[in-house]
Parts: sequence; structure tokens; C-alpha cells
Amino acid sequence: MKSPKIIVFLALMLLMGCESNYSPKPSGYFRIDTPKQEYQLFSEDCPFKFDYNKVVRLKDKGNCWYDLRYPSLKATLQLTYRQVTETNLDTLLKEGHALAYEHTVKADGIDEKLFLNEEERVFGLMYKLKGDAATSLQFFMTDSADHFLRGVLYFYASPNADSLRPVNQFMESELMHLVESLEWES
Repeated sequence: MKSPKIIVFLALMLLMGCESNYSPKPSGYFRIDTPKQEYQLFSEDCPFKFDYNKVVRLKDKGNCWYDLRYPSLKATLQLTYRQVTETNLDTLLKEGHALAYEHTVKADGIDEKLFLNEEERVFGLMYKLKGDAATSLQFFMTDSADHFLRGVLYFYASPNADSLRPVNQFMESELMHLVESLEWES
């Protein structure tokens, strides 16, 4: 009598164990190879210039708005340029700050880094967002008189801070190079 009960019990256990789809998890993330840091001059018909990586594919969106695409990293840096007037600088600065802080819903925190290049009259802020936000880096630069340039980095992948860490580190150095080489045209 005990034997059929054991068989029924084992059969039920096997049926219950088959409900979930099991797939083995990798022991780590895939290796991501970042491109070499070789630069060329951005010298389009715009009132600014900077150095950008040679692997970048530029997409002109008109009005000195550009996408700098890193195809192997599935990353895009969106640049938007605005002419500064006597009345709009305060609005542009507030919008740049507000757009960065819109991501606090998903971000674990935000670090701000101030940039001051008196010689080239380039001033601004870079925002580094921590956690699984849609964007990990944003910046805006201005000369406080004529020019305002804003940049936002997006990945065309699910935001996962752990798996994107090497790419975020690489892109942070790319953005630093861009900002440090930025010059306004008179």
C-alpha cells in the first residue's frame, strides 16, 4: 500500500516542478569592447567646435542639433544648440537642470560637476546619474552671452547600471574630452 502512495507523491512533485521555465544564468556579463580614443575635429557650419571620437557617426538634425552615434556601444549623445539672448539664458539654465533632475524617479542619485574654462569662455555643469536611469550623463555648456549647448547620453538597451558600467565609464571620458575641447566661434 505504501508503494502506490509514494509513486503518486513523486508524480505530483515532478508535475509541480515542471511549472517554471528554467534557464541557466551566466556567471557574469558579456565583455564589452570600447573603441579606441582617437579624435577628430567637429567643424560643421555651427558656432562651436570640439573633438569627437573617430568611430562616431554624425547625424545632422538641423539647426546645429546633432546625434553622435557610437554604433558598437548602442549609445547616442544628443546635442542641442540654442542661441542665447538677453531674456532666455535663465530659462535655458533652468530647463537644463530640470531635464537632468526629471530622471531622479529611477536614479539612485545625481552628482554634479562644474566646468569653468575662462580662456575659451566655456562654463557649465555635467550631471552623472547613478542607478538604472534612462540616461547616465547629461551636460550643458554656455558662454553666458551667445551660446548654449546641451548634451544627453542614451543607450539603446535596458538601463542596467551594473552591466553598463564599463560603457558608462568610457562615455564619461568621451564627454569630458568633448567638453574640455569645446570652443565657441565668434
